[in-house]
Amino acid sequence: MATKATKPKANKPANDFRVRIRMYQHGLGDCFLLSFPKGKTQCVHVMIDCGVVLGTSEPGAVMTKVAEDIRKTTGGKVDVLVITHEHWDHLSGFDSAQARAVFEKIEFGTLWLAWTEDENNPLANRLRAEREKKKAAAKAAKEASEKRGLKTQAARMAGVLGFFGAKAAGAGDEEDAGGTAGALNFLKAKCPPTILETGGKPFSIPGVNGVRVYVLGPPLDSDAMKKTNPSKDEGYAMGGEAIGLTDAFLAAFDPNDELAQPFAPSLRMPVKELKTRQAVKINGIISGIDGYANTENQWRNIDDAWLAMGERLALQLDNATNNTSLVLAFELEDSNDVLLFVGDAQAGNWRSWDDCEWTVKDKDGESREVTAADLLLRTVFYKVGHHGSHNATLREKGLERMNSRRLAAVIPVDTRVAHEVKGWDHMPLPAIRERLEQKCAVVFQSDMAPSVMKNAPEMRWKESVEKFDVRMKSKTTKKVETVRKQSLYTDYFL
Repeated sequence: MATKATKPKANKPANDFRVRIRMYQHGLGDCFLLSFPKGKTQCVHVMIDCGVVLGTSEPGAVMTKVAEDIRKTTGGKVDVLVITHEHWDHLSGFDSAQARAVFEKIEFGTLWLAWTEDENNPLANRLRAEREKKKAAAKAAKEASEKRGLKTQAARMAGVLGFFGAKAAGAGDEEDAGGTAGALNFLKAKCPPTILETGGKPFSIPGVNGVRVYVLGPPLDSDAMKKTNPSKDEGYAMGGEAIGLTDAFLAAFDPNDELAQPFAPSLRMPVKELKTRQAVKINGIISGIDGYANTENQWRNIDDAWLAMGERLALQLDNATNNTSLVLAFELEDSNDVLLFVGDAQAGNWRSWDDCEWTVKDKDGESREVTAADLLLRTVFYKVGHHGSHNATLREKGLERMNSRRLAAVIPVDTRVAHEVKGWDHMPLPAIRERLEQKCAVVFQSDMAPSVMKNAPEMRWKESVEKFDVRMKSKTTKKVETVRKQSLYTDYFL
């Protein structure tokens, strides 16, 4: 006789902490579970993102381990699910090819999304429409590169488009067969979203006392979202101006867009309407259209030059989506300590935080003003932006404002995947990692043991007893092999 599946009981730790931050070490991607005490043995659970980058070996097995641990730890009930932005390495766990079967068994109390996901917001709708148009154009450029045999260029574009899942990248790996839109739609159907207003009144976590949540980003100004790279003096290295020159490229994919036409209507003549072609040799060179098509003159052709913009467009699309990241600061009211989760927010998002100001009342009834600079000054836990990339941690308006002697930071990255699989040789950026080690008491990184930089006895963490095999394709044998055993997560306690 078949037995009825039983709901798992939540782990019941002795709640001698204000918050436990579970940092999953599943690879290059974000997944965090914040547990706030409710009574002596129960917790309210806030989950932030759940994904791994396209190209990770056996992602379904990896993300299922993560999801099963979340189900076991929460007893099948996540009170708040936060999705920072629509990128695969933050959403893939909810895809049907990965861990959706497990998440279907988990109840979500509420889903928090940024204003950029508000279907009733005209600007949000316009930004999403622009994103879809850019996706289609970049994918078309990738496919054109493949047809022309430009394998390296096509691979680079596919790598960037992979942030939206295999469907966007045009990949054929069935295990990664989904896309970010499908994963997000699954969550919206499972749990109606709550849209968080940037700079709005701080709010509470349902069932939790003494915690304020501030929304710092994404910016309300669409121009700020387009400013993705830090200027020379804003970041730690590799800064530069934002990529432009894409309007004409996009227009080329829309025959009704006048920007696609290089000449005025009176001067246009379709090639098929030409009556004659000049095929006269001048100094031994065939002139006109026939001359251009002659194989001897192929070195002169510029037919493929436009594809270079496709690569730049794909990168711009990736950066702009990062800048839609929902940025949350959790303030523990009894100590005023702050936990900062920035998603993959880039320069324009960071800059906009100074536009936000709040007035709050403390327990004694006294009012005080709160600014972004104030929140960063009191930050004791920093989720490093975009896996340690150069454009996702500002200097003077960011990390240099974090001066707590108990500062802890986590970089959710697998360096071997970043370097060997994706070709991102500067992830994490050495200059950012070095500065974190100078400022922090402890630095966590998904593929490394914790790096203790300062003596802070009150700080504590615990690595999971459960280990899992980290597997990658060997460069020599081309087979997927175990490269190391690693803790599934590390718990950090405050």
